[in-house]
Amino acid sequence: MGRDTISNFPEELAQNIRDGLKHGLSEEMMVKGLVSVGNLMSRFVKPDSVEESLMNEIWQTATDEEKRMLAEIVLRMGKKRVH
Repeated sequence: MGRDTISNFPEELAQNIRDGLKHGLSEEMMVKGLVSVGNLMSRFVKPDSVEESLMNEIWQTATDEEKRMLAEIVLRMGKKRVH
């Protein structure tokens, strides 16, 4: 992720959560979606920075339960910005 993208991430995340809620997605469905996206990115996206490499290594090392926990944290972070 570029610097501009990183700075926009919290608001982009909040907007996606708003859209999901508007379309009837449950938090459980959003968490499962976040885990799926994390798995896909870990497999197919080449990290462009030291931070992305670290996040990729954390994701690949994490158990399924830990990945779910990380997804729940990301969801909670985004929900703080949902109005």
